Amino acid sequence: MRSTKTLLQTNIKKILLIGAFSQSPDHYTYATSFVAPLTKLGFIVYPFNYRRSFVPCISSQKALQSRLLASLNKKLCNKALLATALHYKPDLIFIIKGEEIKSSTLAAIKQKINCHIVNFYPDNPFTLWNGNSNAQVLKSLPLYSCFLSWSPILTPALACSGCKHTCSFPFAYDANFIYAQAKPANQYLYDICFVGTWEPDREKWLTHVHHALPEARLAIFGNRWNFLPKDSILIKAVKGEAMYGQKMLEIFSSSKIILNFIRQQNYGAHNMRTFEVPASNNFLLTERTPQQAQVFFKEDESIACFSTPQELVEKINFYINHEAKRDAITKKGYEIAQQYNLENQLAHYFSSCPALQKKEIYE
Repeated sequence: MRSTKTLLQTNIKKILLIGAFSQSPDHYTYATSFVAPLTKLGFIVYPFNYRRSFVPCISSQKALQSRLLASLNKKLCNKALLATALHYKPDLIFIIKGEEIKSSTLAAIKQKINCHIVNFYPDNPFTLWNGNSNAQVLKSLPLYSCFLSWSPILTPALACSGCKHTCSFPFAYDANFIYAQAKPANQYLYDICFVGTWEPDREKWLTHVHHALPEARLAIFGNRWNFLPKDSILIKAVKGEAMYGQKMLEIFSSSKIILNFIRQQNYGAHNMRTFEVPASNNFLLTERTPQQAQVFFKEDESIACFSTPQELVEKINFYINHEAKRDAITKKGYEIAQQYNLENQLAHYFSSCPALQKKEIYE
């Protein structure tokens, strides 16, 4: 198991952390989770929120939805980032996604400051079709000292696109945000639970489950489930919008089985739920991928998986009625998940990435 107790051997002291940050406990952003672990590891961290409004007199990001204002905001964001970097003079610029950052801005920073620039892109940088990436993201790939990848499947494409170096970086969870929650004293509120945004494929999976197991108590929490047809069998199963923090953990601990579906852009990899559910000491039944079933966990020992609608129903029916087997997998999954908290992953990255050991960065 990786440990954060080892002193990091790195020349990096000051980090300009670029991401979408949130000050509200009701609005979770992945970038926000990076601040505390990096600080705990001894770095001086300066957060730069590239998703905020940079247009004077407009404080809401929603107000920037017009094409003209969005274009102006993007221009001002990049101007502010360059000025911030020149003033702060970081040893490392750590970008979490940063789809609004122009390649010309990164190039200008590299010309003026001798610092590393790395990116952890939590979406697939090559999926332009769903709006999760754009041409500027691809154009910026050769400018990074290192690109952090959540899947080795992306490595060849990243190399062909000009990435100098890639490092593995799974979707680690925030240990300040995800922790083991006490189980209900009397009984579970739900047999099956899914917490996530509506998508057509997810609707199909859950509709099949509800038809096959009508007596099972199914609960759905997430955004956009109002997209369901008015005659959908799932409407009564939708209990609320997206849940984060303490509320999400309470839903997990009140459910016998937490389902997880892998988006197409994640290929045969994993997602946040892969570690969040086991780390909270709850039972995960996830769509089977090689990474989840063979690399991070071992199927039927520390994780449960499915690949077809029929297998999903069979696994739900089995684990609902076999508490001892469910608890054994939950316990083992919890033990394994502990090494994948964000602080451990960051410590491992900074102490092992060859690209970050170079004192002279500019090329």
